[in-house]
Amino acid sequence: MIVQTLRRILIAATIALAAPTLFAAFPSARSGARLAYDEARKLSVLFGGSTLVDLGTAQQYALGETWHWDGEMWIQQYPAHHPAGRDSLSLIYDPTREHVVLFGGRDTSVEFADTWIYKDGDWRAVATSDAPSKRVLAGMTFNPQRDRVVLYGGTSVNADATTVTTYRDMWEFDGTTWTRLLTEGPEVNKPLLVFDEAREKLLMIAFDNTFKTHMYSYDPSANTWEELTPETLPECVNESSLVYQRHDEKVFLVGGACSVEGNQSGITEEVWLWDGTNWSKPEVETSLFRVTNAALTYDSERNAVVMYGGTTAFSSPRQNTYRFVEGNWQHFSEVKSPGPRSLVAVATDNNSRTTWLFGGLTDLDYWTDFWKYRDGVWEKVTAENGPTCAIPVASFDSDRNRLVVLCPDSTTFEWNGEAWTSLTPSKRPPGRRFSSMVYDQTMKKTVLFGGYDDQAEYTGKTWLWDGTNWAELKKKKPHSRSLTSMWYDPIVRKTVLFGGLGRRNTNAKIERYTDMWALDSNGWTELKPTTMPTTRYGAQAAVDPRTNHVILFGGLRLDDAENDLKKQVYADDTWDWDGTTWRKVETTSAATPRENGAMFFDPSTERLMLFGGWAGYYHSDLWSFENNAWRAVPAQ
Repeated sequence: MIVQTLRRILIAATIALAAPTLFAAFPSARSGARLAYDEARKLSVLFGGSTLVDLGTAQQYALGETWHWDGEMWIQQYPAHHPAGRDSLSLIYDPTREHVVLFGGRDTSVEFADTWIYKDGDWRAVATSDAPSKRVLAGMTFNPQRDRVVLYGGTSVNADATTVTTYRDMWEFDGTTWTRLLTEGPEVNKPLLVFDEAREKLLMIAFDNTFKTHMYSYDPSANTWEELTPETLPECVNESSLVYQRHDEKVFLVGGACSVEGNQSGITEEVWLWDGTNWSKPEVETSLFRVTNAALTYDSERNAVVMYGGTTAFSSPRQNTYRFVEGNWQHFSEVKSPGPRSLVAVATDNNSRTTWLFGGLTDLDYWTDFWKYRDGVWEKVTAENGPTCAIPVASFDSDRNRLVVLCPDSTTFEWNGEAWTSLTPSKRPPGRRFSSMVYDQTMKKTVLFGGYDDQAEYTGKTWLWDGTNWAELKKKKPHSRSLTSMWYDPIVRKTVLFGGLGRRNTNAKIERYTDMWALDSNGWTELKPTTMPTTRYGAQAAVDPRTNHVILFGGLRLDDAENDLKKQVYADDTWDWDGTTWRKVETTSAATPRENGAMFFDPSTERLMLFGGWAGYYHSDLWSFENNAWRAVPAQ
């Protein structure tokens, strides 16, 4: 489950790799994505969307992911080719040519005027001699009367970066060529187009500069738009969504952002239906929590409107899937693998060949679900009296055969494979977040190091858990830090840490470390190999027992920038540590950049695995590392 109380406290790429279909629970939170229903394949295709500005890199990310929704679950696709990441694009299905058509959109400050076709699992760019100019939020639908995709309007930011051009032109696309039908149409903003199949009319609904709603019907014989004046019109259509429902022969509209009397947020979640004569507002019990700029399509196989993402009340993008069936919204929440998240607690039991995963952060929330991974399959575990905290850490005590989970308030839990036990030791560490924990097979104790404590300070304290009590190891210690990579090294037979983020003392500046330390019963000793990974924190690391080498991936890296400055970037480089020397691995393919994901060796399939993490948005994908290559793991 997700607990709806924690604000995101983590400071917080598209893929050119041809790889198999990858199952993930659902896409990350996004706004401005678009959905189109592929009638030939009986699934919905989602592309794009954008995130909030990420505090770690001071960037907003436009997403270039492709997802399928089959009516029950989301399946992420990794096509060999794809458009650049973008939001506020136009996307529609062409039933004659059995492909999805994409046009325009923007990547933060860059707007597009490109055309792409999606068919047979891959995207193809279409080069045309003439086409609409670059723009966002253009209306687009398929017109079966002319067997063409039709596009109207949209906006574009001018070269001065402050003024906007609003387009009134109309185009149609036959799968190969764009043709302009109109230069000047109705003076409206953010138009929504739909073809009303029952009445055989191409309709447009939009608003003027006063946010007043207008509705039009296209007359193909005169090549003009005629304004319709029904008795009732939806009051708010800015950033709303529009589709045609084939099963009841009505046009469906939901949402919008504008000034509505009695609505302080200015956002509506009302559903409106057009029957060819008038708009009506049905009674809908389930709340959408006021969403705008969502992805919406009509699934004709299941007679349902499907919605994903959008922005809630001018706030944050969301990651909810809804289906409108029989007059009400259904929220899909059951998943078959862990959802998008970072900072999970993960540990592996080699005896049972099982990897355990608990919790983690997601958008504005934290997870309290519990999973096991074995034989290439995720399975959700239902167990009472377990942890319910955010940002836990975990280790597996191989001598006592126990999974140890520690919450930020230092509540200690153990899992014996069948049940949770909440322990009450006489002494325990002070509260902390972003710490690291591993089981030290030499000392036969769980090691907890570092973190960000309840006094808003980085800590460099080390605590040991023997299964009964926590005890602080007060001998030599590294500088205070959090988000360090830590592992038990089977070659040196010590706990080893690398990097992190912290301060040397309470008056020092925050520092990104690139040092290494090893722990034994006498305390920490600094290691000084001649070559080191570049400065970073939140890197993923795990031991490969086939070689006893450590593989380290990614993290939030500090790179050189222009004018002798530095910049933070999410990394996708891979390093190998053999107990003495670091070596940068020249990989033939890479996973997407990220920090604070879960990395582990899966003994059931004998593969090094990477799950989840954060790179301006949360991941739920799964990768394996073999033969110097990262590969997406297909669904089982």
